[in-house]
Amino acid sequence: MPPLRKGFIMEKTVMTEKTEKTTEEYEKKLKAYYDEAGRLTQYPSKRPMRILALTKIADQFDPSRKYTEKEVNEIIRANIAFGDIELVRREMFQYRLIDRLRDGSAYWREETGA
Repeated sequence: MPPLRKGFIMEKTVMTEKTEKTTEEYEKKLKAYYDEAGRLTQYPSKRPMRILALTKIADQFDPSRKYTEKEVNEIIRANIAFGDIELVRREMFQYRLIDRLRDGSAYWREETGA
């Protein structure tokens, strides 16, 4: 699993054994949300599972480049089997997995805090 980023439920610096175990449990449960092609088939209702699913999508972005909204939508579309691309993009921004210019003309992958 990629390191957790600032602003999430569990910050890397305060992660405990119990939290790690819970994260592993969520990752196991999350597998049921993916089809055989590795696409997310439905949006998880539990926040920790949503964050893990969004992180997996965000990992498809190269942190060294900027993306157009169309490119972001294409990456999301390739990783989900349902139609709400806007929801996924909005929540990736909300959870600080991606950032964007105010006018939405450029998106980029947020760097992982150390």
